Amino acid sequence: MIRLFSAALLIFFLAFMLSGRFRAWLRARAPMLLLGGIGALAVILAATGRLNWIFAAVGAALPFIWRLASLLRFLPWITRFLGGSAAARGQNGNAAEAPRPTDGPMTRDEAAEMLGVAIDADRETILAAHRRLMQKLHPDRGGTDYLAARLNEARDRLLEGD
Repeated sequence: MIRLFSAALLIFFLAFMLSGRFRAWLRARAPMLLLGGIGALAVILAATGRLNWIFAAVGAALPFIWRLASLLRFLPWITRFLGGSAAARGQNGNAAEAPRPTDGPMTRDEAAEMLGVAIDADRETILAAHRRLMQKLHPDRGGTDYLAARLNEARDRLLEGD
């Protein structure tokens, strides 16, 4: 009788395990079950006195982890040395983020786009846009010499017709 009950229970369990509802339930609770299993294993190892090797491994790894963490402060210099970020090289697929090399004089369209004004804008609008952008991008305020020079070039290009 117990064998028959065990066989029926095993068949019921296998049918339940193979159902889609059980797989969805298991998928939703997998992280919780995994952490619970690790916790139960830690309790069993602690109860039997076999947890010492885990503490030894963690203790041996701590100096290496601290040394690695202290080296992370050099990561920006290393990426700059190895060629910079993908955005600076234009490899992320968006060419608007990468600085374009200057191929001769700036056109009026490029100058208007850089200052954010219309091509036929008046002198006051151009100077106001230039002043606003220079306050943000001046080298003394965290900008670069390249951007300041490009803004000055754009201003001069749009004002030379006046």
